[in-house]
Amino acid sequence: MTEHAPTTDDTADETDVWSRRSFVRYLAPVSIAIPIAVETQTFVGLLQNDFGPDSSWDQPTGVSVGIGGDLRPDLDTREKLQNAALVDIEDGRRLTLAVAVRNTADAPYRLSLGAVTTDGGETVEGGYTTDPVSPGETTSFTAEYVLPADATPASVETTVTIGNQPSQKTVQLAPIPSQ
Repeated sequence: MTEHAPTTDDTADETDVWSRRSFVRYLAPVSIAIPIAVETQTFVGLLQNDFGPDSSWDQPTGVSVGIGGDLRPDLDTREKLQNAALVDIEDGRRLTLAVAVRNTADAPYRLSLGAVTTDGGETVEGGYTTDPVSPGETTSFTAEYVLPADATPASVETTVTIGNQPSQKTVQLAPIPSQ
């Protein structure tokens, strides 16, 4: 029996196979590491936006409330924005917010709409405060504000008082149709 010595073609094939294996062995981890690094960087950026020094947590709720939306979904009571309108008038724009409330708490309830902040950062005082609403009762009201010309409302301050416990929150408003 004679042993067959490898030829130059066999050696080239064996070296080629090892170089392909080495290539795959090193390329696979790199191809996994790059997307993980990119996603980690994105995640850290999102966390910095939410919790960093320039965080928007002290800004309005982040969820815009539109017509038919609940002004304070963080509470057990119901404050529904029934209608909203923005009308051009002689000395600016009139914002009208129609709200229906239902007291689902076990204590008297009161809702106050306070100042409105425009998209330009201007604060317009005004609003409305309900009379005390007994448990299980409902009421509705309309609050009006006169905004500067071409101003768009961005948020409204709300205060819900259940018994003697007030809860304040600035609520972002969805775009309100102009009439």
